[in-house]
Amino acid sequence: MAPEYAMRGYLTDKADVYSFGVVALEIVSGKSNTNYRPNEEFVYLLDWAYVLQERGNLLELVDPDLGSEYSTKEAMVMLNVALLCTNASPTLRPTMSQAVSMLEGWTDIQDILSDPGYSAYSSNSRYKSMRNHFWQNPSRSQSMSTYSSTMYADANSSHSLIETEGSYHLVKVNSDMSDN
Repeated sequence: MAPEYAMRGYLTDKADVYSFGVVALEIVSGKSNTNYRPNEEFVYLLDWAYVLQERGNLLELVDPDLGSEYSTKEAMVMLNVALLCTNASPTLRPTMSQAVSMLEGWTDIQDILSDPGYSAYSSNSRYKSMRNHFWQNPSRSQSMSTYSSTMYADANSSHSLIETEGSYHLVKVNSDMSDN
């Protein structure tokens, strides 16, 4: 379920894009988003996908039952499109037509990432420093209230969703924060 719908009940075409991204991850991995636990730290497939992306090991998500019977290039395109579609901020998700264009090979994923509307926000140094600060220092996430009017935390997840000025950010928190 798209974060903006879960938090505020806003249902838009970007919520459908988010759902498409989750389904795409499930198809490529052969796993369910809600029932897959690669280890005790991660509850959702999407959490694990973000970690693997940061580590540069995104292909670890591909269903092992496929063996070597798949194109790594196509798998990477599908996984990257899925992650673009599941961005916590609806404004940073591609449209469905952009997602289809990337999957069909008509649009390069880098073209979307270099779009001024996308990169102006994602390269914002204030946003990056805040995200990195809280990602690296989860014990300080209590101070997020100065940046946020709304915080959504799933008790089963290692991440929380922060809304700042109408945009949503996924940040890592430690487990004792969910008790507050």
